Amino acid sequence: MGEEKTFKCPKCGNVVKLNDGLGMMWSSFDKSMFYRPKNSFDLNFYDELDKKMIDEVHRFIEESQDVLVADAYYQPYICKRCGKMESKLYFKIYGNDKTYIPKYFCECGNRYKKLTEKEQEHLHCDKCGTEMIKTDILFWD
Repeated sequence: MGEEKTFKCPKCGNVVKLNDGLGMMWSSFDKSMFYRPKNSFDLNFYDELDKKMIDEVHRFIEESQDVLVADAYYQPYICKRCGKMESKLYFKIYGNDKTYIPKYFCECGNRYKKLTEKEQEHLHCDKCGTEMIKTDILFWD
């Protein structure tokens, strides 16, 4: 089960939608999820990631004998420099006593940090700095 929370700035009207969780569509996955789909009906993470990350994932998979993809879900992130918030696909790939975890970077060049539930209680607008109000929550499978 996943959820989408909508936050709105009462001062400037900026709206941010953050997804958290994993729906039934992604209930099972393996390393093939990180390769270009064979047809338009194949579910995959390929289009969720940028080219650099896809290359890193492919290199990790190729260097590992057996891999296990685990803990894949959407996670809200925040840039600690500019305050931009967005949801990204969080996942772990285990292989050969190593673990691959994606590192996401904001447009400003700073690395994103995962937003905790507690931090989501007091989000500030990345446009004007005003504390945002949660206006909606939508549950999705």
